[in-house]
Amino acid sequence: MNVRDKEVLNMQLVLIPILAEAWKKTYAELSDLFQKYDVLSYIDVCYENYNSTGNQGIIDDLQDYIEMQGGRVG
Repeated sequence: MNVRDKEVLNMQLVLIPILAEAWKKTYAELSDLFQKYDVLSYIDVCYENYNSTGNQGIIDDLQDYIEMQGGRVG
């Protein structure tokens, strides 16, 4: 695993409790959303941009990403 992969993994792990709280989801519900909409891969793609974005911006972007695919967060 290279340095970038480790940093992406760290970001993904940090975001899990933040998203669970923001979206009022259990970890199981969040895991279902992540799997259905391939959220972890999207975070990987957006990693560089997310480094200069605050938590709320990331939360909003991920919600938009899920909703653009027909999903619903709230």
